[in-house]
Amino acid sequence: MRFTYYYLFIISLIGCQSEKVDNEILNGQYIEKNKDGVVKVVGNFKNDIRDGMFIYFDNRGKLNAQENYKMDKLHGEQITIHTTGKVKSKTSYENGVKNGNYSKFYKNGKLQESGSFINGKKDGEIIWYYDNGERNILYTYDNGILNGPTKIYAKDGMITEETNYINGIKDN
Repeated sequence: MRFTYYYLFIISLIGCQSEKVDNEILNGQYIEKNKDGVVKVVGNFKNDIRDGMFIYFDNRGKLNAQENYKMDKLHGEQITIHTTGKVKSKTSYENGVKNGNYSKFYKNGKLQESGSFINGKKDGEIIWYYDNGERNILYTYDNGILNGPTKIYAKDGMITEETNYINGIKDN
């Protein structure tokens, strides 16, 4: 529902558009259209630097992604969309680096993977899910390296395999 409001907001602003002309420094709202006149990108620039929310559309005008920028670097939550219209991924950024929680989703909208990043590296429990919502695999990362327990689950939720990693090496 939130995306619908953004889309309607963007459509209402199309009359106030700005497009890049050679040697022009962009300031304010920016709208880019494809050759057929369909809006592809809506965003904001400050002194030729991306700053604020950017929204991306496919060639038919369907929402593809939404992301925030601060001083031309991804900052805040990036959301991508499947062709089905359901959320594909949500990833948190700080100053251009993945930092915080992330989630990936199947085309039907069910959770596929979740976890977190610290300074661009997976950290903590990373969980993959079956399309029925049950856990598939649980990995434990430390600073981007497998480090700790790994569990593999059957679709009924039963653990079928347990292993442990120490600094990326499987511990037998």
